[in-house]
Amino acid sequence: MLLVALAAVGCSTLLSVNDKPLPVGSPLRTAGRSSDGVRFEVYWATLPPDVEADDQASLWRFVQEERLDEGLRARLQRNGLRAGVVGGVPPQEIMRLLDPRPSDAPDDADGTVSRLSAPTGVKKQEMTVRPGEPAQVNASEVSPEATLLLADERGPWGETFQRVQAIYKVGVEPRRGGGHLISVAPELHHGEARMRWVADGAGAITRPKATREERAFPDLRIEAPLMVGEMLLVTSLSDSQSRLGDFFHRADGEVSGARKAILVRLVQTPPEADFAAAAADRLDF
Repeated sequence: MLLVALAAVGCSTLLSVNDKPLPVGSPLRTAGRSSDGVRFEVYWATLPPDVEADDQASLWRFVQEERLDEGLRARLQRNGLRAGVVGGVPPQEIMRLLDPRPSDAPDDADGTVSRLSAPTGVKKQEMTVRPGEPAQVNASEVSPEATLLLADERGPWGETFQRVQAIYKVGVEPRRGGGHLISVAPELHHGEARMRWVADGAGAITRPKATREERAFPDLRIEAPLMVGEMLLVTSLSDSQSRLGDFFHRADGEVSGARKAILVRLVQTPPEADFAAAAADRLDF
């Protein structure tokens, strides 16, 4: 699906591996190491509404779905979702798609969300995530009401939510034997905001905060071990109407049938010892 968007700029492949360094100022900066958590870049890319089946198939030639658990892939499909890992070093065509600005344009400050030029339909966010502290990425605006078709191994059923918003939680945990396990978990936040007592980052002090009800879907939590520079891609199926996939990936605006994809790219990682120590501190508290 991103391949379709790339066709507009003459790209013949989604990704290719090369040894050329990424230019200064690119949104896909050369990945490195950090002592302050795990850094991500998150992209939302709007896909054309008239994507042909052949184009979808060609996109998934470049996405490694087999790196996700087979049972997870089946559960995602029942709920109108599809995901996989994009590996390798992105070529110039991907960088031009995700950042069509001149190379000498100033970068946005860390932690900001920027809407790039309108023809790309791409939004970018940078974040730092620590073990046990997932970051929240809004996948939709708040809808007054939504009736969704949910499904599991027992079959489908419908459920109506009031004042509901689609949320992805992006998390990281240490992987046994080394490395990092990256997760993208769908949630629905719904109902009226109420004051509740919540823990701070260390879990020691509680404070009042306006929060809404959260509906998590642990069976749809997308997990994959990623290497620095790799991306986790999630989007909806073309026939996902009324399912979670449609609600999470319906494109902004009034274009009927338009969809969007989220790409979570691992940019920087801390030294393994520091990361393991941070995770141990959280578990031992």
